[in-house]
Amino acid sequence: MGSLVPNDKGEVTVYKCDVELRVGQDKDMREGKLITVVVTSYAPPGVQNYIEHIATKVRIAFFDQIFIEKRWEKPVVPEDGIRWIEQHLYSKQNDGDTSHDLITEVTMEWDSKRFAYTNPSWKPIFI
Repeated sequence: MGSLVPNDKGEVTVYKCDVELRVGQDKDMREGKLITVVVTSYAPPGVQNYIEHIATKVRIAFFDQIFIEKRWEKPVVPEDGIRWIEQHLYSKQNDGDTSHDLITEVTMEWDSKRFAYTNPSWKPIFI
């Protein structure tokens, strides 16, 4: 994500993240979660300012295929059955120093009229 406008050097900055979908795992199912989506960034600034956009793209691109869920119909997977995890694992860039790593559980609202997530909020997860 990021602006697609080149800087003074003619370069366009693109931020990367990994997205992992965990579907139907025993641990998640015991907690009432059908799917856990883990979004991971390894270098600042991370994905925090874009999490609802990433989540929207993931839901539209993959949920239709995995759950045969059409976004214009009632969702197959209820929102409380989805866990969104956001990880900032800067230790990979800092010689293994995990003091700046941050893992949070994100809750958002699904706007079924706009087909988009809104109003993200974060709760730290301590491992």
